[in-house]
This record gives sequence, C-alpha cells and structure tokens, in this order.
Amino acid sequence: MSGTIRDRLRRFTTSVEQSEDLTPAQKKAVLEGYEEALGKEGPPRLVLIGQTGVGKSTTVNALFNAGQEVGHSKATTDRAWTIPVQEVSGCKGALEVVDMPGLGDDIANYRRYLDLYRQILPTADAIVWIHPAEDRTVQLVQQALADVFGNSPELVGRLVFGLNKADEIGPHDWNRHANLPSELQRTALREREEEFTRSIARVLPSWRGRAVCYAAGRFFNLTALFKEMMYAVPEQRRWVLEQRMALADFTALVDRKLLRAATARTLAEIPEGDPTPPVPQQTPQDRTRQPDPHEPRSVADALAELSDAQWRELYADRARFEEYVRRVERGQSR
Repeated sequence: MSGTIRDRLRRFTTSVEQSEDLTPAQKKAVLEGYEEALGKEGPPRLVLIGQTGVGKSTTVNALFNAGQEVGHSKATTDRAWTIPVQEVSGCKGALEVVDMPGLGDDIANYRRYLDLYRQILPTADAIVWIHPAEDRTVQLVQQALADVFGNSPELVGRLVFGLNKADEIGPHDWNRHANLPSELQRTALREREEEFTRSIARVLPSWRGRAVCYAAGRFFNLTALFKEMMYAVPEQRRWVLEQRMALADFTALVDRKLLRAATARTLAEIPEGDPTPPVPQQTPQDRTRQPDPHEPRSVADALAELSDAQWRELYADRARFEEYVRRVERGQSR
C-alpha cells in the first residue's frame, strides 16, 4: 500500500497541531474528540475457517504476536470462540478472533457447522479461510462456499484465502538457511496461488481477491497475507486492523551468520534505492574443497548457495537490515 492508514492518521493529527486557523483551545478540543472517537471504535473481528491442523492459531500468532496455544496432536480449538489479543509488540487495543470448527472433520457435523457459519460470518470484519498450500483437494471448500455465501453475496468481499505451510510444497527443498523457497518451490507456489484463485472464482465469480501462499511457522510472506486482509476489511474499519499488526520477523529464522554477512555487505555495497546487489560467488578453492560434515557451513558457502531471486529478496528491505545492525550493536541479537 502506497501510504498506510497509520500514516494518514498521523498526518491528520499533525495538521491539526500545526494549523494556524485554530486556537489552542480548538486544537485541544479536536484532538480530544478524535481520541474519544478512536476509543469507542470496536476491535476488529477476524473469523478463521479451515480444517483442523491447518495452522489457524499459528497464523494468528505470526500476524499479531497473540500467544495462542498451538495444538499438534489434537485440535486446539473445536468450537467457535472469541479470543481477545491484548496489546503486544507496540500494538494498541484488542483483536477479536473467532476460530470456527474445521470443516471436513465429520460429515455428521457439516450442516450444524453451516448454520453456525451463517450466524457468525456477518459479524466479521474479515473472513480468513486457511488451506494447506500443498493440498489440491478443493471440492469441499467449493461446496461450503456455495452453501454459505451463495445466499450472502454481501460477505464475499470480506473473504481472504491463505494457503499455509508454503515451505512444505514440492519439491520440498526449502532453503532453511535463507528461510526462502527454492526456485522450483517459488514457481510451484505461484502456480498454486493462480490455480486456487481460479477454483474459488468458479463458485464465487464476484470475489476479486487472490489466494496467498505463506508459511506461518516460517514467518514467510506474512505481509502479502495481511495486505489481502486489509483489502477485505470495510474501508472505514481498516485502520483498526492495521493498528493491531505485529508481523513476526522473517529474518529471525534466517541463518545468523548469513544474515550478519548479508547485512554488512548490503550496507557497504548497495547504493540507496538499489535493492539488487551482485550475487556472491564461490572461489575455486571453495568449489574444490570437500565439505566436512562436522564443520559449520561457512558464510561464503551459504551465500553462494542462494539463487539470484533469493539473494535479491533477502536484500530488498534496507530498513530492516539497518534495524538489525542497530540491534546487533546494542547486543540484542546474535
């Protein structure tokens, strides 16, 4: 988004404070009324839909630093419930999350769940449907969409489709040192997004969004998912959701040596505004040396393994690298 809602709110308060047409008393009254209006605005409500084990709780944790319990051997949530997310990581206010029971767990529950969905969905600011990225079985999703939204076209615009666990898609060669998909995975993820989007459009032609592949557990592509959520929320309520955003740091799972070397190289070599430095190459000695399985990988080896696209993506956010350098200098990160 070219300008965030937070920026607009900040510009508004700044314009009031700097106005020469208002007296100090008038400025105070406007700003106090503004703060009062913000305080009365209810928290955003997200309704999460997806089968058990798809990673709904993990997704909320990654987007909002919510600290929800994450279940592995059994369902953490098996009923609709509201979870207030308290102020964390600088976010202000609460976030209401309604975790719907997973469709597909038992055919005997399907009709009962549909009735529950019809009751809950109209209360949502955004409806986030989460599906495994690698799972190409979408017939149940299409059927449920037709059953729930066929008679509620006004809710279609609030739908967001997230394809979680992008790191598990074939050919299963995620680069865990750079925390990025391989070139083949990147292609597969792009095709998966396009394929899933078409499958939804076949049953909901009025839907204008796009499916987003992401990996909540790897903090990958959360920005794209959150952007789709922002578009889905009614415009007058978008600022409320945006204020709660606390995306997990993608670089937290990047190899520390690689990130430290990439940070230093980026700040030293990249001109301001140029996000595409040359890809590092191995020396002849590096290429001929046999690796020792007990020896930690060298930074040179790790950097040289990155593809061009992975290298560019890792360097794309200069501000994040600069912040990381400051954290290192303060001794807050390895």
